[in-house]
Amino acid sequence: MSQRWLAVCAAVLGLTGVICAAAGAHVLPPDLPDSQRLWSTALRLHLFHATALLAIAALAGLRKSHWIDRSAWVIAAGAVLFSASLYLRAAGIDILPGPLTPLGGLIAMLGWIMLIVTLIRKKPI
Repeated sequence: MSQRWLAVCAAVLGLTGVICAAAGAHVLPPDLPDSQRLWSTALRLHLFHATALLAIAALAGLRKSHWIDRSAWVIAAGAVLFSASLYLRAAGIDILPGPLTPLGGLIAMLGWIMLIVTLIRKKPI
């Protein structure tokens, strides 16, 4: 994928993060601290990864490597799975299996490991 589509993905994640922040502030009842905590965790990871993906898109323009692109898409998939599963749980919707949250976290970690290995290598792969 091109760095342009990576940047678009980052922007979409950023937009949806702001929408989720507003929704959480207006929809979640303040007397449900567990829901607030889950929503807050999902939102932090969501917005952090949106920003990180934008930086990775810029990096992809400087260092040509298919592995940078691949790692970014793996990071994005993991962040979406992790955050979406927590948003749904915070809203009281249990349609997804519970293991999706840790699976999303593991997938995001795998993407970061892929990026680290790619950046450590002297030659682009």
